[in-house]
Amino acid sequence: MAKKETSDALGDLVTDKLELNLEDLCMSCAITQTEITTYVEEGIIKVEGEEPAQWRFSRVNLMEVRRAQRLTRDLGLNPAGVALALDLMIEIEDLKCRLAHLEKDGTLHI
Repeated sequence: MAKKETSDALGDLVTDKLELNLEDLCMSCAITQTEITTYVEEGIIKVEGEEPAQWRFSRVNLMEVRRAQRLTRDLGLNPAGVALALDLMIEIEDLKCRLAHLEKDGTLHI
């Protein structure tokens, strides 16, 4: 029997595959379409589709929106601040990976 894709009221998914439209994402994250549009404009989330009615969102987008919401709530950041913080977090993670790789290869000793 094939596994059926389902979600609960909080948007927690049973399967790895996910494709939400704008309304679904808004409901899953308790966020307005205007806020999602702002996140798209700021580059916080990348979407499939040319205009809001065609936008499709992945599980990664869902996690990005929730992370952006936490940064806004916990640190009081505006969308531009969220975008900057997320970019810096990605860069830090990349640098940590590079450092770990260098330490593993024995080319760097700390």
